Amino acid sequence: MKQEVKVSVIMLAYNIEKYIETAIRGVVGQQTSYAFELIIAEDHSSDGTLAICRRYAQRYPTVVRLIEHRENYGLQRNFMDAHRHCRGEYIAICDGDDYWTDAYKLQKMTNFMDTHPDFSTCFHRVINYYEQDGTKSLSNGGQAAVNELLDLCRANFITNSSSLFRRAYYPELPAWFAEITSCDYAMHLLNAGHGKIYYFKKPMGVYRKHSEGIWSIASEEKRFFAALKAREQVLAYYRNRPEVYAALVENYTLIAFNLLRHYRRTGQETEAAAMRKQLLTYRSEWTEADIIARVEALEHSPKRRLRDGLRKVLSWGRAQVSKCFPLPQVRF
Repeated sequence: MKQEVKVSVIMLAYNIEKYIETAIRGVVGQQTSYAFELIIAEDHSSDGTLAICRRYAQRYPTVVRLIEHRENYGLQRNFMDAHRHCRGEYIAICDGDDYWTDAYKLQKMTNFMDTHPDFSTCFHRVINYYEQDGTKSLSNGGQAAVNELLDLCRANFITNSSSLFRRAYYPELPAWFAEITSCDYAMHLLNAGHGKIYYFKKPMGVYRKHSEGIWSIASEEKRFFAALKAREQVLAYYRNRPEVYAALVENYTLIAFNLLRHYRRTGQETEAAAMRKQLLTYRSEWTEADIIARVEALEHSPKRRLRDGLRKVLSWGRAQVSKCFPLPQVRF
C-alpha cells in the first residue's frame, strides 16, 4: 500500500551544478518511518544543473519530483510554484547550494511537531561556510529554544534550509509573495502567527556563503531594499495586530537606518531623501529632521564604534580558528 507523503522538501535549482548533487544526496538519504518527497524546481538553468537533477529523479522515482521550467521563472515565482506542488503535512526547505548533514533530521523534526501541536515551525542550527576563504561559524549563538512571533518580528533568526513548518496554514501563498525577494522570512512570519517556533541546538546542515549566491551577488543597497520590501508586505498583513505591527516597525526602522547610513557614506542624497519620506509613513511621530539626527547619532556613537570594532576582532579570530576544523559532509 502506498504511503501518504508526510513531508515535502522544496529545493530551488538554478545554475548550481557545482552544489546541487550534494544538496540532493542530503535529502534523499534521510532515514524516516514515513514517505517524503523532494520537489526540485529547476528554473531553466544554462549549465549542467538539469542533467544532474534528471539523473537523481530517475534513480529515486518515488522520492524526487522534478519540475522542469521551459523558461526562467525567477526566485519568487519559482518558489510559489514549488510550494503549490507540495503534498505533505509539513514543508521543509533545502536550498540547492546548501545541504543537510544529519540522516535523521526530518524524523527528529517531525517527531517534535507531531507531539507539539501548538508549534507552527521548527528549525535548527547550521554551520555557515564561507567558501571564499574556507572559514566557518555556527549560527544562532544564544538562541532560545522556544520563540514567538514577536521574537521573529525583531530579527530573522531562521536559516531557510533548516526550517520545517505545517502546510495547512497556507496551502496557497498570498499573491503578494510574487513582489518580494525575501520569501523565506515572510513565510516564517506568517506561519508564526499560528504557533510557536522551536529551535534545535544541534547543527544539522551547512549553509554555504559563496560568490555565486543570490545575496552575495546583490549589492548592499539591494539587500536592504529586499529586506524592507518584505517587511512592508508583512506590515500590511499584520496591520490589525498592534503589538506585532509595532515590533515589525521597529525592525523596519533599523534596516532603514542602515540603508540611510549607506547613502550617507556614498553621497546618495536623493535616494536618502526618498527613504526618509518612506520611513515617515511608518513613524508619523517623527519629522525628517528627527530621522537625520538619529542616523547621525548612530554614525558618531563612540560606544557603537568600539562595539563594532571588538566584534570584528573577535569574529576574525574565530574565523581563523575555524579553518582547523573539517567541514561536515553528507556520509549517508
